[in-house]
Amino acid sequence: MGPLLEDWDIISPKDVIGSDVLLAEKRSSLTTAALPFTQSILSQVGRTLSKVQQVLSWSYGEDVKPFKPPLSDAEFHTYLNHEGQLSRPEELRLRIYHGGVEPSLRKVVWRYLLNVYPDGLTGRERMDYMKRKSREYEQLKSEWAQRVSPEDLEFIRSTVLKDVLRTDRAHPYYAGPEDGPHLRALHDLLTTYAVTHPQVSYCQGMSDLASPILAVMDHEGHAFVCFCGIMKRLAANFHPDGRAMATKFAHLKLLLRHADPDFYQYLQEAGADDLFFCYRWLLLELKREFAFDDALRMLEVTWSSLPPDPPEHEVELVGPPSQVADVGFGGHRGRPMRQRHMLRPAGGGGSAFEDAVKHLTTSSQGPGSGGRLLRQASLDGLQQLRDNMGPRRDPLVQLPHPASLISSKSLSEPLLNSPDPLLSSFSRPDSPSSSSPPSTQEASPAGDMGIGSPLMQEVGSPRDTRKSLPPPPMGLPPPQEFGRGNPFMLFLCLAILLEHRDHIMRNGLDYNELAMHFDRLVRKHHLGRVLRRAKALFADYLQSEVWDSEEGAEATAPS
Repeated sequence: MGPLLEDWDIISPKDVIGSDVLLAEKRSSLTTAALPFTQSILSQVGRTLSKVQQVLSWSYGEDVKPFKPPLSDAEFHTYLNHEGQLSRPEELRLRIYHGGVEPSLRKVVWRYLLNVYPDGLTGRERMDYMKRKSREYEQLKSEWAQRVSPEDLEFIRSTVLKDVLRTDRAHPYYAGPEDGPHLRALHDLLTTYAVTHPQVSYCQGMSDLASPILAVMDHEGHAFVCFCGIMKRLAANFHPDGRAMATKFAHLKLLLRHADPDFYQYLQEAGADDLFFCYRWLLLELKREFAFDDALRMLEVTWSSLPPDPPEHEVELVGPPSQVADVGFGGHRGRPMRQRHMLRPAGGGGSAFEDAVKHLTTSSQGPGSGGRLLRQASLDGLQQLRDNMGPRRDPLVQLPHPASLISSKSLSEPLLNSPDPLLSSFSRPDSPSSSSPPSTQEASPAGDMGIGSPLMQEVGSPRDTRKSLPPPPMGLPPPQEFGRGNPFMLFLCLAILLEHRDHIMRNGLDYNELAMHFDRLVRKHHLGRVLRRAKALFADYLQSEVWDSEEGAEATAPS
């Protein structure tokens, strides 16, 4: 379970440098009193809100500088007391949100951000703790054969290996022969997690979450402990019922509709308002969308936007036993466990994922329209899910057959070309068109700030020529619920969408062209611009008090 509302009640805005940027009288009592942690984040990006033209006039070629330099080792020690205990964890996170962490310091700081340490450990206790947890990992690693059957273990290992051999191979840490020590460590880490967490097991995409952690820690045992820390929050992304992913889809759709109703209407007319092309973004929290080193900075800034959630005693390295017993996800008794890995449930539309996704499409459904859900490792499944959604507004908008979009590539090449929606969902990322320069059209003012924003009242949207009425203003879920407790990640997704909004609308991209456009941009998004825009949008959300739990609940409820 993620942090509750009271867990965000951490630090007063006056304690954060730059809080004088925002006028106190414009802050609501709820935001100031109940959410000072996020209010402090708001105060840090307030300077962006005070520069309307700067916020609204980004172009593709503009270089946006960070707010502060990355956290240095000397500065980090100012957050520790004389015994080496972290004395200001909330302020540390706010500082990292402001500028990230120096690469040489990530090995130390990421363990705090990933909630590995219990509260109050001294420097010596932290060292002893990691040594003990590493020994525990080595013991678990030696118990594969005792924990699963030989058939299941072989299936897990081969599935993990297939993904490991094509994860971040362009980065020097994972380059080289297929039996290199770092690839082997990544394989063993993920296999151990799958064996010790049978309810989650292994799903495609987990290698992308573990890869940066291992590269930063450069220690298999420490990386496993950190991976267990992050999977405590993200394991639900891979759960067979699909509920977590459905909620994130619904919240992103709600946010886009709120922030830019005209762009949202365009996507509706293009048959793309289900936002399935964002599947990889939401599943992997945008790790794949930036170059590797930029992704490290994006991840640490995102993690720092969340309140601290340290373990009560210590990080659990073993998950609960599987509840599936001898009944498969599809209800087939006696199905071997190894055949159930990476599958979503099949059947007559009874899952939360299918119900919520149907609700997202807002298309009329017949009583017998329930169909199989997507396999997490199958583009055919995504195609099937879209086909099973029933009639869409534009019957001409159809996904091409996956076979026409997938071609073989060497696993050693930097970009994975896989029949998986989270990896290269609709096009070859390295296709010739990917080398063409992106549009330099300026960002839309309407796309930058939410309805009711003070900035929106000042600048308006003169460029939009359509006269259709926008949907009525909508509430958004509060921070502890939004994006299942990671609201800033949704604003990063929104920022990426708005970076390309004008290019998409001006060129009339349909669903397939839009999906291929973003696939060509895998690992190519500009981190500085996206972060700056996302922070401004996030601050506007926190300041505007548009929170409405009922709206968020309604968006994720079955239709």
